[in-house]
Amino acid sequence: MNHPFSVIIPLYNKKPFIRRAINSVLNQTCTDYEIIVVNDGSTDGGQEVVSKITDSRIRIINQPNQGVSVARNKGVFNSIYDYVVFLDADDSWEPTFLTELNHLINHFPGCGIYGINHRYITEDGVVKVNNLEFLFRENQEIIIYDYFSLFARLGKSPFSNSGCCLPKSTFLANGGYREGVKLTEDSDLWCRIALDHPIALSGKILVNYYFEAPGNTRTGFQTTDYEVSLSLQKALAEKRVRPELTNGVKRLIGFQQLSLIKRAVLTGHRTFALRKSFDKKFLRYYPFYPFLFLLFVLIPYSFIKPAHKKI
Repeated sequence: MNHPFSVIIPLYNKKPFIRRAINSVLNQTCTDYEIIVVNDGSTDGGQEVVSKITDSRIRIINQPNQGVSVARNKGVFNSIYDYVVFLDADDSWEPTFLTELNHLINHFPGCGIYGINHRYITEDGVVKVNNLEFLFRENQEIIIYDYFSLFARLGKSPFSNSGCCLPKSTFLANGGYREGVKLTEDSDLWCRIALDHPIALSGKILVNYYFEAPGNTRTGFQTTDYEVSLSLQKALAEKRVRPELTNGVKRLIGFQQLSLIKRAVLTGHRTFALRKSFDKKFLRYYPFYPFLFLLFVLIPYSFIKPAHKKI
């Protein structure tokens, strides 16, 4: 069965990359789709680049700058097909990406998310594959029932935002992306879905994730737990986590705490990092890290800053 897709591309000041992203969709071997570009108040003329691409499947929605979550949600609300796929304006797909999604949906009906593996590409052209060999044999697809344990084990989601497809009904039932959230808004949505649905994953490398494009959030910082941690803590408190997922959920909360602490260290918020490292949600899984972060507090930030730039 061939499933048509609604491709959602949020656009905010990505003029140098948006044509590459759209062309990667137009070059798909699967041709049954629509492209919805949500221009989130761009000021660099990126929307004009889109308007010059002639294809009846492309629609542009303009809005004042309200953030990527609002843009993605608006794209979904205006979509016409049952499966929505997200593509960041600075990423791209290989030509068989949508064909592989069709295969996953037909092979594993009823999943909450369909993900496809990716490679990282830096601005210097260095390519690194997202290594998931321990999960796959060649060209194998799998079902993930405990997404939380896998996320914590990998230290990241096995798929990126530009490599996932969701049934529109599942997206809407889970409230879409939390608007106003700047960090972990994507993994927050995926985890909320994974509490109730399995995830299908393909090991094929069909997504190009450009790691160094301007506008990323890797240097951002916040003094509260990440949104994904707050959602999972709430689910535990409300007893909405199935027993077989409880340990994975708690482990992922601990990992998200570690991620927040590392970001605090690398952005110069070292006292916050040390205080947060004694949180019991963190200590349960990383009991020796407080001593490491104490060392970071004692080391002059001028020595840490070069490491931040390298990372």
